[in-house]
Amino acid sequence: MDLDGIFRGVNKQLAGGRVSASFYPYAELKHTWRSQKGVLSFKVSDYLDRSPEDVVEALAWYLLCRARGKDCPSGKAETYLVHARSKDLWEPKRDVYMGRARHLSFRPKGEARDLQTVFDYVNSYYFKGAIAKPDLAWARESPSTRLGFYFEPLNLLAANKALDSESVPRYVLEFVVYHELLHGVMEPMGTPTRRLHHTKGFRAREREFSMYDDAEKWLSRLARDGRGRRSTRQQGIVPQA
Repeated sequence: MDLDGIFRGVNKQLAGGRVSASFYPYAELKHTWRSQKGVLSFKVSDYLDRSPEDVVEALAWYLLCRARGKDCPSGKAETYLVHARSKDLWEPKRDVYMGRARHLSFRPKGEARDLQTVFDYVNSYYFKGAIAKPDLAWARESPSTRLGFYFEPLNLLAANKALDSESVPRYVLEFVVYHELLHGVMEPMGTPTRRLHHTKGFRAREREFSMYDDAEKWLSRLARDGRGRRSTRQQGIVPQA
């Protein structure tokens, strides 16, 4: 794939100037850029190295418009954004992702909590056992970043390692698992470029958790103790740039 050529071709339709692009083995689906000596250089996640050319062209539109502070023309980026969240991309890359995800521990039994036991309880009590077991993992990252995520294309659910503690009530972990499982059963609204996960319907289902108010207070406290703005409710691993 001529990644560099695709970016140059799209760039000519935008503003001209000099650009370059190369693949880089990021752990996540992440893309970066920098401007140096008049050249706008992109590092593109190599998870896309075997993607169809129209997907990469859509990515070029998406990144070049962002880098130049322009609105992306309608219809130009959607092909990439749909592909980035698809099983077509992620299932062949499962082993690669699992190997690179060093912040994740795929041993459900932690020091104080067992994710498998918690999943089984939440699935039985709130979903009548209807949810197939996802891959479960503990995530070693700041609580101020996120306290859990569910990545539907790989059927992966992770909870922050900060919840693996006797000092944090078990119902807090149960609430995080419940929240993330809701993402697996409720379709987001909106468009590929603007997806809305936490709809009124989602929030209503979320409040069905038996200790919702207490769990919310704990999540706010954990995020605050992490010395950062709370972003607990991320929908999972999404395209990053």
